[in-house]
Amino acid sequence: MQKALPLDALEKAVREAADPIAASMGLIVWGVEFVCGGRMVVRIYVDKDSSRESVLDDVDDAGSQGGVSEEQCAEISRLVGLALDVEDVMPGAWVLEVSSPGFERVFFSAGQMRPYIGREVDIALADPHPDFIGRRRFKGPLRAVEKDSFAVEILPAPCPGQEQRPVLADIRWNMVKKAHLVHVFPQPGR
Repeated sequence: MQKALPLDALEKAVREAADPIAASMGLIVWGVEFVCGGRMVVRIYVDKDSSRESVLDDVDDAGSQGGVSEEQCAEISRLVGLALDVEDVMPGAWVLEVSSPGFERVFFSAGQMRPYIGREVDIALADPHPDFIGRRRFKGPLRAVEKDSFAVEILPAPCPGQEQRPVLADIRWNMVKKAHLVHVFPQPGR
């Protein structure tokens, strides 16, 4: 029986299998996540190559959304699954899911957020933010991105008798439990 690898080693093995397969299709591996339970779920998110415009901005003349196709996801799933089976990387029962990051894409690093400055993000921290007592959730426009941190504009808890003004919450990436884009669908007639 194979000994289970730590999650960071599993992620590295999955990326090593998925990166060249995605690249052969003009795609990149956006991120890998694991859902542990009775049967481990391995999720691989693939996106268009970052040298091209974002999938969110790619609309053809007919108004159809471009991006990663179901066929590409199925082929990546098949090939990565075979590679992981041959290398015997995954212990026990597991399921592989491959998809695009979608409209409300999960971020796996601060650098991935840079093209979305000005857009709304939803952030969950592992522990409360030191500058906002007890607060772990931040939702608001992304205002800045540095190498390992970013800033989100938020409305702090109101103080009696004071006007509520937006402030910037500076967040280091190592504080983040989960971060994703909030997609706002256009409203007809506006």
